[in-house]
Amino acid sequence: MVTPMLPYPGAVSGGMLVMHAQLVGLAARHQVTLATFAGDDPAEVKAVDDLRASGVNVFYIWRSWPGSVVWKRRFRDGIGWLRGGRPLRTLRFTDPEMQRLLDQLFREQEFELLQVEDNAMGNYCYRTQVPSVLTEHEARYFPADDRESRSMENWMRRRLGEAEQRRWREYQPNVWRRFSRIQVFTPRDAAAIEMMAPDVANRVRINPFGVDVSAEADPNLEQPDEVVFIGGFRHPPNVDAALWLGNEIMPRLRSLRPGIRLSIVGSYPTNAVQALAGDDIIVTGRVPSVEPYLERAGVVLAPLRTGGGMRVKVLQAMGMGKAVVTTPLGAEGLTYDGEHPPLSIAETAGDIAVAAARLLTSCEDRLALGRRARACVTQHYSWSGYGARLEAVYQELQ
Repeated sequence: MVTPMLPYPGAVSGGMLVMHAQLVGLAARHQVTLATFAGDDPAEVKAVDDLRASGVNVFYIWRSWPGSVVWKRRFRDGIGWLRGGRPLRTLRFTDPEMQRLLDQLFREQEFELLQVEDNAMGNYCYRTQVPSVLTEHEARYFPADDRESRSMENWMRRRLGEAEQRRWREYQPNVWRRFSRIQVFTPRDAAAIEMMAPDVANRVRINPFGVDVSAEADPNLEQPDEVVFIGGFRHPPNVDAALWLGNEIMPRLRSLRPGIRLSIVGSYPTNAVQALAGDDIIVTGRVPSVEPYLERAGVVLAPLRTGGGMRVKVLQAMGMGKAVVTTPLGAEGLTYDGEHPPLSIAETAGDIAVAAARLLTSCEDRLALGRRARACVTQHYSWSGYGARLEAVYQELQ
């Protein structure tokens, strides 16, 4: 398995949580080798030891540099973007040392299957003839009225954004064609792939991921006037959601629930997100664990307006038995057998504020929605179910 980041259970990034859970699950039934990047964060150092203890053969490229080297790499990536035709995010994960590691592994070991997580890692040359699976965490399809490009205020930024979108449209199909199967989490991502690369549509398999439902939030720890938003802020849709929440939803919520408090939890908050902090808004940055914030929250907010893929944090909150208010896009991929998920769904800032205030006011409704959410996740979004569907994809390739 090849991943762009070290998977570990305490990560705020939803993608890393998904990768870690499937990695541990696969290691229980298969001999698994992991090639990834890692840094000197104590949590990552411990994660490497824990993965090895669970039977995973871990090989990693060190990615921890002093500030001067970081800026040199950013300059290199910028020059590479101007000279080439690849999206910027793929350049950030391009490292000659990783290519050398992959070459060494395929030269010295025999594998039955290759699984690559994230299309950014599809840029490498995999010198093997074994069947391959790409997990496409988010198919980047940009319609003509795409919110991300329209919301860019600066003319130059808008032009650069449009150029980046064109590169994604070219880059992704080329990556998809290199793999035997493409695993996606939602029908929306499958449809996006079919629109951009109809020739690979028959390789796509939809497999909604699961979450750990062993931990249920203690209702006695809830603070009824506390709401939370959780997400990593290297992901632009989370930045957009946090800014919309802080600038437009919270003022409406304050008028409905005086004394309301919002925690914005997640690593790498941008300057604009940090600027939201005030008397009733806390921006935490990276935290050791998000569970305490979920437990204290009366309502979990996920006002997502852009992006694809399934919403790991929405599913995680549901699995803990929390009441969640989100948008139609935030509920993407959570419909099961045609049934709507047990979420409070609203589209406008005003409607989201009203929905959150209603749940905060009624403890009975809030707890009932949380119970239905947990039951839904337990029945339909367990890791065992996800693993069984992934194993079925492997069987197709034998």
